[in-house]
Amino acid sequence: MTDHTSSFSGANTEHGDEFVSEENDDDLEDEPKPLDHYIREGMKQLHQEQLLCDTTIVAGGERFPCHRMLLVAINPYFRAMFSSSFRESREGEVLLKGIDPAIVQMVVTYCYTEEVVLRPEMAQDLFVAASRLQILPLLESCSRFLLERISVENCLSLYELGYAHNDPALHQQAESLVVLHFKQLSAEDQSFLNLNPCTVASIISLNNLMISSELVVYKAVLRWVMAQATSRRSFLTQLLRNVRLPLLTQEELREVQSESTHYRDFRLRWKRLNRQERLQESGGLRQGMYNTCIVCVDLFSMEGPDLKTKDFQVACLDPQTETWEKLPLLKCFYCARCVAMGDKLYVTGGVHTDDTYSNNLHEYSPLRNRWIQLPSMSVARASHGFLACGQKLFAVGGWFSYEYYLDTAESFDLVEKSWTPIANMPVALSHFASTVLKNRLYLIGGVSDSAGTWYASRKILIYNITTDLWSQVLMDNECYWSGAVAMNSGIYVVGGYFRRRTRGRTERWPGWGNLRCSRRCFFLQEDGKVDRSVHIPWLPVKLAGAAVVRWKHRIYVLGGENTCLYNDPEGEDEKYYNTVYYWELGASSWTLCKDRLPFTGWGLSGFGCTTMKFPKKPILELFRKTSVALTAIDTGML
Repeated sequence: MTDHTSSFSGANTEHGDEFVSEENDDDLEDEPKPLDHYIREGMKQLHQEQLLCDTTIVAGGERFPCHRMLLVAINPYFRAMFSSSFRESREGEVLLKGIDPAIVQMVVTYCYTEEVVLRPEMAQDLFVAASRLQILPLLESCSRFLLERISVENCLSLYELGYAHNDPALHQQAESLVVLHFKQLSAEDQSFLNLNPCTVASIISLNNLMISSELVVYKAVLRWVMAQATSRRSFLTQLLRNVRLPLLTQEELREVQSESTHYRDFRLRWKRLNRQERLQESGGLRQGMYNTCIVCVDLFSMEGPDLKTKDFQVACLDPQTETWEKLPLLKCFYCARCVAMGDKLYVTGGVHTDDTYSNNLHEYSPLRNRWIQLPSMSVARASHGFLACGQKLFAVGGWFSYEYYLDTAESFDLVEKSWTPIANMPVALSHFASTVLKNRLYLIGGVSDSAGTWYASRKILIYNITTDLWSQVLMDNECYWSGAVAMNSGIYVVGGYFRRRTRGRTERWPGWGNLRCSRRCFFLQEDGKVDRSVHIPWLPVKLAGAAVVRWKHRIYVLGGENTCLYNDPEGEDEKYYNTVYYWELGASSWTLCKDRLPFTGWGLSGFGCTTMKFPKKPILELFRKTSVALTAIDTGML
């Protein structure tokens, strides 16, 4: 086995200073050394020779002579002890209980030399000692060492360590592994059984546990208690309060009821709960009880009979199974926009089949399986930007008719349930790509008008949510109806209609100029500038108006069009697509999914699309009917 060690020192040595000329050596020797050098070296020598030591640290029967002044100068723990009337101050002897003598030796050596050799088998104990004795530089060194070596094998103990000693970085890094592997750790790992009650309660109360069934948490609690049944039974009632018993399915309830016959301490309490009561009793679903799906609204065919006779569908795609599921119909509209916050879907605006424009805001919850109407926007919008950030929704730009573009913007507070105007956009705009990155809204390209004529924009508009200010960045090309997603601290822009700037040519759309549908994809940095070092393969076909969304580490492109906005020298026909492609980060090409857009054989573009969390089917079935639930377990004999 490799001995993983790490040495930390307070002296900073650059690699470039290892070799210096003799002349430089002489110059350095002639320079006077600072006073702290003599103090540090003098204290080290006094300690090595055991001279003038006026206090002794005792641990595990071993004695460590030290200098009181040094301990007081660097350590608040000893300063408080020696500057008071404590026995240690009078007798000059400090007893450290519960700390191994080897660890105390490392602490004392560090105090005199600023050096410590860290090994995995001792790092946690040294971390605890540094925390207890309030030696902050040593504590930071130990924390960095442990963070670099965090793994599934030690994440439980490091979670407990970070939680108990208020180390946010260590606690959060360990938590990310604990929640991901909780089922395995709680069922198989011996270290789970060694956790203290507070740590167990902290873990099982986490919303982001990646478990599909609450039965996993229930069994984890029983396993921990029964590992030391005599001493731990008193904690059972308290821990079970963190188990979301109303989330157990009917089959799981039968298993719990069967197991409870083996434990005479248990008395089960049952109650009939409807959907809302079940949600309130449980306190919400765990992260692992959801699937992230792709949702599309206003799906309809661009071909065939009169548009006004068509059904406008809402459906979700599960990328893991590549299957579609129909959701409740909202209304007949098109050019609406949607966004999701957690497990809630929001839809704004659009054009009704009677050609009127909508200012409505609707919310869909899978647990309720129905739509509810929320307060409406101040103006009707279609083909606008609709984005979510924090606890707010943002509706920006769009059009109110084919000749009236909007430069207004507003935000909806999900807590207050009200709309508030925000700063107007620098230009009226619709049909732009939009996304959110680091508390900023990005609008890329789009269509606007000037003196009654339409033109494509070459601007990127950036809205800072914190300052309520817009800024602009120019692109090389005019474009509109691209798609955009934020990922890897930047923005991926996919497809769209493009036109290269031509000197002396008037900016007109659609009949004038050379707008062309493109396979092009590119990456924008946070400042809105193109980063050409990021490679994205071109799309398999020319696409614009497609739905472009992020799902995990993939970018999905659904539907789209390639219409004749110019005299096509290649003679291409007007096309609408019902295909679904995705690109995985790092892949050399796009992948065609087996299933295509539902409800249409012809293809479509310009529809709303987003990703959202859907409860898994057993949970959905549980919430869509009133049934008996387990609400509490009394431990009657305790």
